[in-house]
Amino acid sequence: MKRNVLYSAAIILTVINLFAFGTLLYNRWSGIPSPSLSEVRDQRIEQMKGELALSEEQAALLDAYRAAFHAELDSLSQRLVSARTQLAQALSEERLDTTSVSSTLDEIGRVQSAAQRKVISHLLAVKGILSPVQQKKFFAIVLDRFSSASDQPMPGHPPH
Repeated sequence: MKRNVLYSAAIILTVINLFAFGTLLYNRWSGIPSPSLSEVRDQRIEQMKGELALSEEQAALLDAYRAAFHAELDSLSQRLVSARTQLAQALSEERLDTTSVSSTLDEIGRVQSAAQRKVISHLLAVKGILSPVQQKKFFAIVLDRFSSASDQPMPGHPPH
């Protein structure tokens, strides 16, 4: 039973990664320039600053929080890419090492969990610099972005 679950999880992760890789290749070869992740981040944060009507002091604090947050999250994202690459390599071996696959899946789970914790910590830090009215607007924006399937960030890259 455990082995079937492990194989199923490995197959699902592989399929997801293949689709993501295929999409990436299509976008690169189609010649359509896509905005970089940092450009998308900057556009979103400027829009949010306007919607929340942040003071200069609040905007400066938000920018400082974001810089530290994205540095930490980008580091976790690199670890996630590395673990996924390791998983793909393990799955491609002629003789499957289920122990290696299982430990790699555990590592992926740990990194994803750490990323989610960073997101929560960041959201709470931002909440702390906002007025009650701004907090309501902020979490409405967050909820909208989290619930929009077409606007989901890359794994490890939350919207703020």
